[in-house]
Amino acid sequence: MEKSIMEEKMKNKLLILTIIFLFPTLTLASNSNSCNLNVSLINQDPYPAVPGEYVDVVFQVDNVDNFDCDGANFNLIPNYPFSLDENDGLRTIEGSTWITNANTEWMIPFKIRIDKDAIDGQNQVKVQYWPNTWDIGSYISKDFDIAIENPRTNFEAVVQEISKNEISIALANTGKYTANSVIVRIPQQEGFIPIGTDGQMVGNLESGDYTIVGFSLKEQNSGELLKLDVHYTDMIGERRIVNIELPLSLAYTLPTISELNNTQKNKSWFSLEIILIILIIIIIVVLIKKSYKFIKKIKK
Repeated sequence: MEKSIMEEKMKNKLLILTIIFLFPTLTLASNSNSCNLNVSLINQDPYPAVPGEYVDVVFQVDNVDNFDCDGANFNLIPNYPFSLDENDGLRTIEGSTWITNANTEWMIPFKIRIDKDAIDGQNQVKVQYWPNTWDIGSYISKDFDIAIENPRTNFEAVVQEISKNEISIALANTGKYTANSVIVRIPQQEGFIPIGTDGQMVGNLESGDYTIVGFSLKEQNSGELLKLDVHYTDMIGERRIVNIELPLSLAYTLPTISELNNTQKNKSWFSLEIILIILIIIIIVVLIKKSYKFIKKIKK
């Protein structure tokens, strides 16, 4: 009887000791599970982002007012094609900053630079986040997509026609996007001075299309390149400028189309005149031969 009582007491002591040792572990597990931080990307401006420029993004961390979290940490990992000018993507907020049940979201803005050679499409940026109650080195990792697309287009130009001070230039949209509200201007430069207007409105120029613009120029220095500025609005509404340089000398004048046609007509008349002269010479020679034979017969 006494033995069974002793065994029962020993079991109770073991149970109490087990509870005492397991209580901190259970409490820590409970605290860890009750701190449910959640991160989301709620804004990207512009959308899509543009290679070679900046994009403003805002992340939202939820449940940071939870006492079991005691604040939160957020770290942006700017892998290619992204980078931060500050070279520091870590943000920290203490639990004492928050009033329970008053603020539940933590907004974190970043200004991210995009490499000029970034590829169009969805590019991922990595973030890490963890509550202050976690051990050092512990974190949750998550990837977010940032849309990138190059809205710019390209132009090429060639000198189409020169007549004295008048020049015609063929301008082609060689990019893959439509250029809206296109204006071609002659900027201030040493080699050439525009006579009259220095700009010409083109309008919209779709990909693969071309147009002809004309200017009157005065040449200041021979051997200079003519500089053109092509102003246009891209697909996201940004106003952009493309600079073009063309080799040009007004001292050497290209024939106009009408001049070429007149030259061709003159060549045709000239060729016809030569043919007629040759025919006349042949006829005269034939007549002389016949006359000579006739005179020879009479003498006999």
